[in-house]
Amino acid sequence: MFYFREAEFRQLDRFLLSPASKAMAVYGRRRTGKTRLITEYIQKNPQKAAFLYYQCSSYDYHACLTDFLSVCRNQFPNIILPVSMPSFKDTITFLGQVLPEKLCIIIDEFPFLAKKNDNVPVEFQWIIDHGPGSVKFILSGSNLSFMKTQIGSLEAPLYGRFDEIMEVRPFSFVQVRSLFLNPDDAMKVYSMTGGIAQYVMFFLSYPSVKEATSALFFSPDGRLIREAPNMLLQELRDPTTYEQILRAIGGNSRSMPQISAQSGLDSRGLSPYLNRLESLQFIASVANPLSNEKRKQRFRITDALFRFHYTFIEPNLSLINSLREQSMDIILDHRYQEFVGITYEDIIRENCFQYALDQKIPFMPRTLGKWWGPVFLNNSWQESEVDLVAYDDHHLLVGECKYRSKAAGMQELENLKLKAQFIPSKNREIFFLLASRSGFTDKILALSDPHLILIDPI
Repeated sequence: MFYFREAEFRQLDRFLLSPASKAMAVYGRRRTGKTRLITEYIQKNPQKAAFLYYQCSSYDYHACLTDFLSVCRNQFPNIILPVSMPSFKDTITFLGQVLPEKLCIIIDEFPFLAKKNDNVPVEFQWIIDHGPGSVKFILSGSNLSFMKTQIGSLEAPLYGRFDEIMEVRPFSFVQVRSLFLNPDDAMKVYSMTGGIAQYVMFFLSYPSVKEATSALFFSPDGRLIREAPNMLLQELRDPTTYEQILRAIGGNSRSMPQISAQSGLDSRGLSPYLNRLESLQFIASVANPLSNEKRKQRFRITDALFRFHYTFIEPNLSLINSLREQSMDIILDHRYQEFVGITYEDIIRENCFQYALDQKIPFMPRTLGKWWGPVFLNNSWQESEVDLVAYDDHHLLVGECKYRSKAAGMQELENLKLKAQFIPSKNREIFFLLASRSGFTDKILALSDPHLILIDPI
């Protein structure tokens, strides 16, 4: 089955039907379904262009060119192509001359061709600028750093050449939720996959989410047990130090001193590694809202598969290799509920803009995040967190998200209000939000407080 790509199909339509559009970039994290998206579109829209699809599989320029010529011969058997051609530039110019109809050339995994051949982006700059007017180009790739450089860097040869830019994103939680009967199953799948299309499809092929988790992650032969390290290998020459950092961060946000202590790496040398992981969208730096102190910055793993792997799989590979699927219940202890709860927090936080549009929240936030800092609880100062802060110049929303089997009640609200006293609100009007997987007690539902917002189970 093919799901949830109607908007992407419309963008491809717009590109192909626009006489002025010449080139389009398609990029996204691996396994999000870029290739499937393109090939499905080709199959469903053969009348919109003569499509020539080629997927690079080698870093060698001439090997790619030879393969490209073979694809051309198979696609257009009535055209006599020379036995060999010196370049893509000459080949595409020739195709534009002998094919009278509109042609769309799709080069999938373009970074394979271009990353180790510095002249390739320059060559395609010329092809897009001066090549046959009847030929359109879609350049697709999973190497995020390379594709983003070509799209967004002023120094890149292909900068400004793309009339359409498409990032193929993971499925949203709402989309994943529609694929599973049980909302808890959907939350668990989303927590482990982040909505990455191929991974979600893996889960759908098993009788239950528990069986899928066991087979995919807790078998030495599981399809996802080595996925995160393999992705690091595809992006980085030596992933060893990066893996130390990821394992140190694990399922929790960490400050740089904590990462240094946990990994054994000197904090003075961490920044380049953290910056690289952030550019690849595996981690993100998290600032503490309403605080300008740089030292309060934390880092967290934002890629769901990486977060699951470096929290539960990587530290327990010996146990998994020994006990195989039996290791799952041992490894996924009480921390798994906390792990899923972090995803629940993220979903509620990201939904705040929609809550404002739906008038559940009485203002449109300008900044979202979570807050941490010292609070005075039980007669002592201790470090604490608030799951959600959202604010504009005049309003502040503070919230707690409870992913558990017990209904949230007055105790949770009182704790939230206590913590809120230590958040520097700067005279903003304060609202309180509680989100609960298991709903709310009758006592809290009976409250009539315009400053209290209750979010029903997702």
